[in-house]
Amino acid sequence: MSSRTYFVVFLLGLFFCIAANTSIFVLSSSFNIDDGMGTTSLAICHAVSIVSALTCPAVGHKVGCKRLLMIGEVGYLIYILANLHSGFITLVPAGFFVGIGEAWLWTALPIIIAYFAKQLHNEKHSFERHLQRLTGYFMAVTELSTFAGSALSFAVLHIDRSLSNESTSNITSEPRDLTVCGANDCQIPNITKANEQQYHPVFPVTKYLFIAIIASMSIIAILLFYFSIPDKVAWDLHEDKYFDNETKIQLDLIESEECTLDKRKNIDQDFPVVTKVKPLLEIQEEDEYDGKVNRTQISMCSFLVKSVKESFILAVNRKHRLIVLFAVYNGTLSGLLTGELTRAFASCILGVDHVGICMMVYALTTCTVCALCGKFSARYGRNIPFVLAAAVDVTSYIFCLNWNITTTNVWLVYVLFAMFGASLAVWNTLIIAMYGEYFGDDHKLAYNLWNIVTSIGLMWQFAVSTFFCVYVKIYIQLGLLGCAMITYTISQAIYYPNQSWFIQIEKKNNKTVVKSDGQSRIPSNTAV
Repeated sequence: MSSRTYFVVFLLGLFFCIAANTSIFVLSSSFNIDDGMGTTSLAICHAVSIVSALTCPAVGHKVGCKRLLMIGEVGYLIYILANLHSGFITLVPAGFFVGIGEAWLWTALPIIIAYFAKQLHNEKHSFERHLQRLTGYFMAVTELSTFAGSALSFAVLHIDRSLSNESTSNITSEPRDLTVCGANDCQIPNITKANEQQYHPVFPVTKYLFIAIIASMSIIAILLFYFSIPDKVAWDLHEDKYFDNETKIQLDLIESEECTLDKRKNIDQDFPVVTKVKPLLEIQEEDEYDGKVNRTQISMCSFLVKSVKESFILAVNRKHRLIVLFAVYNGTLSGLLTGELTRAFASCILGVDHVGICMMVYALTTCTVCALCGKFSARYGRNIPFVLAAAVDVTSYIFCLNWNITTTNVWLVYVLFAMFGASLAVWNTLIIAMYGEYFGDDHKLAYNLWNIVTSIGLMWQFAVSTFFCVYVKIYIQLGLLGCAMITYTISQAIYYPNQSWFIQIEKKNNKTVVKSDGQSRIPSNTAV
């Protein structure tokens, strides 16, 4: 088959992968509401994901991107199957495994897409143009699969409720107390027990059927990845695993000489760092006894230590400290949507079968706003979209805090998901692009750092799920957003003083140059 056909098969595998993962993640806090088992497992997932992201460069150099991606999807499959039995003994280990795989999978995906772009580009069109086109396909499949996975969960669970209503209803006909939903949801055990039918399918077999379907989709994704991705996709696309030993040694010597000459510009005067270094996993060491060339496990450990050290240096850099709150807020907002809105608003008010349709509304809104945001920010910069997204979030939070939920206005839940979908589209698209612009000298390291910081926000949101009521979390979100906007404004004043406050333009030689942020992917941490 041609490279184009392999890429289509890869996208099909990606569709099944994200559809299955999204379906289980958004329902975990409802299916496993007892003692907060669902959100606890997700907190463990993202805590492990932080450490796993630090090991990703070392493991990626060792096993390659194909195995990295497949290991990640196997972790998701383990988590899906663990939901067959809601208990800490199954969900905690599953959260650990999916945490390892999540960071590896989402780091390997863009490298694999870049590989296909390299294979498909020709003299007529540049590599960069092909990469942008293939990344657009990736984004489209991501949003389409999120919509399809949500539609699947709605269909299965809605049939469950419909069959129950036709037979002797297992759902109480007494009016439910909606005052314990929404911002007033505190996951108090006796109240949760009284409304248990809102969070679980009526017939237990429905849950098993649903998990069997999405587990089958995950297995199909693994098989499609196996047959569509070549084994030779290396961590660094400049590497070729099929060089003979003599050529490899010569390239090592040439690159090592270049490394001594190529230093990067300091991002911050307080933290000078060398950017172009030879990956230690590729350094061939000579045995002092027999003179043979070999690679040792010590080199992998050294590479891991070095990558962690460089990530820490970038993390404590003053420039990063001024924007880190935005990445944390991005993670906490994604966690609020996945862990709180799907349970406290969608399940509690409408029923668990409506979580799927709420996520369909979210996916459609996110897809639309992502496209508009990318075009707008490319022309006028990120500041106006940031202000608009912040205004939407503040409005949504105030609405949640003051909403008097009644049976006649429950449809406003869909509006709420649409509003948060619009703001998350802006944060997901432009915050990672901001990392690429602020740290252009080392964008790979910056993107990995963004992934780690966002995972910290997700982990915190899930970890405190059972400790605070939803209204407390909303107040925390408001404070975090306010601080993030202030520190970001300071960073703009310090590092980009020539830009205007709203339309990001820079004047050079009496000519106006528009700053472009570009676009990037939405993260699966959220699976949303």
